[in-house]
Amino acid sequence: MAKKSITSELMYRLLVQSVKDYAIYLLAEDGTVLNWNAGAQRAKGYKAEEIVGKNYECFYSKEDREQGVPRRNLELARRYGHFATEGWRYRKDGTAFWASVALDAIHDEDGDFIGFAKVTRDLTDQRSSEQRFRFQALHDGLTGLPNRVGLGEHFEIQFPQITYGSRIALHYVDLDRFKPVNDMFGHLVGDEVLCEVARRLEAVAGLHGVAGRLGGDEFAILQFNSPSQSDIAAMANDIVAAMNRPIEIGAHTANIGASVGVAIAPQDGDEIPALYRSADQALYRAKSEGRNCVRFYDMSMNEVALARSLLELKLRHAASTCDFQLAYQPLVDGRSQEILGYEALLRWVDQTGVSVSPAEFVPVAEKLGLMPQIGEWVLRTACRDAAAWAPHLTIAVNLSATQLRGEGLADLVGSILASTGLAAHRLELEITETAILEDLESASGTLRSVRDLGVGIALDDFGTGFSSLALVRALPLTRIKIDRSFVADLDGEDGCAAVVQSVIALCRGYNLTAVAEGIETERQREVLLASDCLIHQGFLYGRPGPVEIEDFQRTA
Repeated sequence: MAKKSITSELMYRLLVQSVKDYAIYLLAEDGTVLNWNAGAQRAKGYKAEEIVGKNYECFYSKEDREQGVPRRNLELARRYGHFATEGWRYRKDGTAFWASVALDAIHDEDGDFIGFAKVTRDLTDQRSSEQRFRFQALHDGLTGLPNRVGLGEHFEIQFPQITYGSRIALHYVDLDRFKPVNDMFGHLVGDEVLCEVARRLEAVAGLHGVAGRLGGDEFAILQFNSPSQSDIAAMANDIVAAMNRPIEIGAHTANIGASVGVAIAPQDGDEIPALYRSADQALYRAKSEGRNCVRFYDMSMNEVALARSLLELKLRHAASTCDFQLAYQPLVDGRSQEILGYEALLRWVDQTGVSVSPAEFVPVAEKLGLMPQIGEWVLRTACRDAAAWAPHLTIAVNLSATQLRGEGLADLVGSILASTGLAAHRLELEITETAILEDLESASGTLRSVRDLGVGIALDDFGTGFSSLALVRALPLTRIKIDRSFVADLDGEDGCAAVVQSVIALCRGYNLTAVAEGIETERQREVLLASDCLIHQGFLYGRPGPVEIEDFQRTA
């Protein structure tokens, strides 16, 4: 049986009619539908016999038809040969879908215009995905508030007000005591606290502003509608008041508080980056002046910011050249006053000859990510120096939070001990609660690896944090250092003596050594000895300085 021949015209018609993902059909010059394929029926719900002969205007909204949109699209397609657009179109059942439309003018073999070829694709799902992705790009995933980029868009929308003499206020909010909430209750409770903070800030913003989350525990409110100075101050104070109210999450109560820095456009910045910089400087002032307060930006803050930038620049240079010194403060036997070892203390004299306090430059170095580099130099230098001392002397070196969080700490310590020749039992690493509480499990594992080398581990500033007792059980400690704040009060506070005695009893129970730091008076020394705390450190026995190796050589 001979196969039936298929003409090119038939093949093309069958191909077009079988396409289901695109609506493909022809229109007469006036927009009348001439044919209909399977994709058109699927997209618009009409069967061929229901739509052929009707005008394609029925796919448009009433408003579009009244404004002449369908006719104008045909005119553009005929004038230019092709016209493409996107917009809402309507199905037989009246539901809307987002359509990508292409109209092409078609001509016969003689060049005479005979109508239009129309291709329509349903992009509703794609548009929904794009809108979802856009929302995600502009909003914080946890709280649903606008993020930094989203707040920037709100600012740009409101910006034209400024050209007519209006003002926009930016309230930069930093939570004061959020980290202890995570440390004590865990991150799940912490996330719930952040969501409650978001709800409270939205309530404060009300109809005259928009609240956003910038990241971590930093939030912001943009205040619109040309607020007066009193309106701005009132909103800032409302933010502080809202954050001071306890937050109840299940059985837990979080008390956080907030610091607020305020900048006003246009005088403090007429673009969002400049406004953020000004508000950030005001926030820095609020935090440095006790927190839980509001500060407005003023020009004098530029000098402070400039000084901070200069400090960062000089500190980067010092870190690259290891332009630091170590001072050593002795640890002594409180009874005989014999020196048992030293603690290495980092010192820095900047390029202009000014001595910069560690309390000032160490937090900056942490922020800049320089502490692993500086900390390695301290550890290596201290071990090298100690290797030249009498063999019974120990050396204590403070670890920074970033050093403890970094990988390979045990390998680094082992390498430094091997290269300097210092015996492991002569090295002690000092840690603080704040350095380990962010990830106690990881920190504990790292410290156990270091302890396996034979290196001692001391918990510094004991008694000032939230979880000291738990840490004693969780960490491979060899020594606890009683914080100087308790020692300082031994001159007149009987209660502090009881605290010291309880710490010493704790150390005895866990087979740990107790060290009291910050001893400055004979009275303090006597109370500590009476409490059976025998290892002392403080100005009473010696200030930080160089170690005279000659003294060891003479006594050898």
